[in-house]
Amino acid sequence: MASPRRRRALKPRKLPLQERGRATVDAILQASTYILVKNGYAALTTNRLADRAGVNIASVYQYFPNKEAIVVELLRRHAEEQRRRARSILARDDTFEGRIASVIASTVAAHAVEPELHRALTEVALQLELPPFETDADDTLKEEARRWTKTAKRENAALALWMAQSAVHALVHTAFAERPEIAKSPVFAEELTKLVLRFLRD
Repeated sequence: MASPRRRRALKPRKLPLQERGRATVDAILQASTYILVKNGYAALTTNRLADRAGVNIASVYQYFPNKEAIVVELLRRHAEEQRRRARSILARDDTFEGRIASVIASTVAAHAVEPELHRALTEVALQLELPPFETDADDTLKEEARRWTKTAKRENAALALWMAQSAVHALVHTAFAERPEIAKSPVFAEELTKLVLRFLRD
């Protein structure tokens, strides 16, 4: 686990408050995404991404202390987007099975857009030993999980739900890394849904 000092070095220096600043940060993140996908993490340098983003190197350091903090921000935004989408799906008036299927389909679809980027981000996250991200959707998702565990007939329901979530995350990333042609097929999401539902009903 990273030390408190190291964790501080992995956070943005400041958040952009004006539209111009937000545009600069977005350009930096987009440039970082491009380099990660095309050339990998080793090729990601602040000079290179500043050139790609069309901004001064000082603008990069105005918002981020290093390239690791930039990648962490990409990871945070990815987690936030995924959890907001899951929160929206779980709020639907649907069966438990229907919502699980929709969450899995949404997760697979999101990773299918830029699988190389997701793979690079996952590798960097492991290298940096990052703690779990916190997002504004977490409280709703935790409440939904508590509601299910109270009514589920499944023994050790809370543990089973955590295991199912972890399995989906791992299988999606592994599939796009090792068998992308299968991961992009509708069959993958269907079989993954069956696997999760069978496990949770046991």
